[in-house]
Amino acid sequence: MSNIVIVGASRGLGRALAEGIVGPSDRAWLLSPHEPAPRAGAEWVPADLGDGRGYRESIAAAVASEPVHTLIYNSGIWETERFDRTSSPDLDRIVEVSLTGAIQVVHRLHDNVAAGRGNIVLIGSTCGLDNEGATSVAYTSAKFGLRGAAHALRTHFRPAGVRVTVVNPGSMATDVPLGDPGEALARHDGRRIPVDDVLAVVRCVLALSPAACVKEIDLPATRDTDV
Repeated sequence: MSNIVIVGASRGLGRALAEGIVGPSDRAWLLSPHEPAPRAGAEWVPADLGDGRGYRESIAAAVASEPVHTLIYNSGIWETERFDRTSSPDLDRIVEVSLTGAIQVVHRLHDNVAAGRGNIVLIGSTCGLDNEGATSVAYTSAKFGLRGAAHALRTHFRPAGVRVTVVNPGSMATDVPLGDPGEALARHDGRRIPVDDVLAVVRCVLALSPAACVKEIDLPATRDTDV
């Protein structure tokens, strides 16, 4: 039995992670603004990471003093307009959801995570890699910063035996649910990664012994030419 926290669990990759990681004997807390699909043993913690910092106390109250064996942070939003046409509040929200929220959640659940002696998995993006070529300034900055946060958190948590991993997927077929990778490939002409592939990578990380720590995994789509 594991205690699992997944932030951003209602749609797309987050929903796939909840479906594929949370087992029948596990206990899970799923933090998201929209209610995720019901799962046995899972509790929805409603929260919008871009709307103040109330999520800190919401998730802390839900988890209470339980150890957390797996913490997955999957939240991220990006610019829908060109950088110079994006409002200042929108830039703040992008960084809050895509980077600051991860730091704040780990900070608030610090003792739970240390007690669980397990894994923190941060879902980044190939946009956060060096010289990737993205023009989404706030999102790219946030995902680049997430990698830096992971390096520092890994060092911080090493004495507690907690492993910290960043997974950086490229373009994903998040519009196709878990379990139908063939449809994902067909719908996007093989240009986007099925969520099944990202789930398989995360499962691999979580299945390793406590002696092994995977620092970072880059998972671009095969046809991505700028990474």
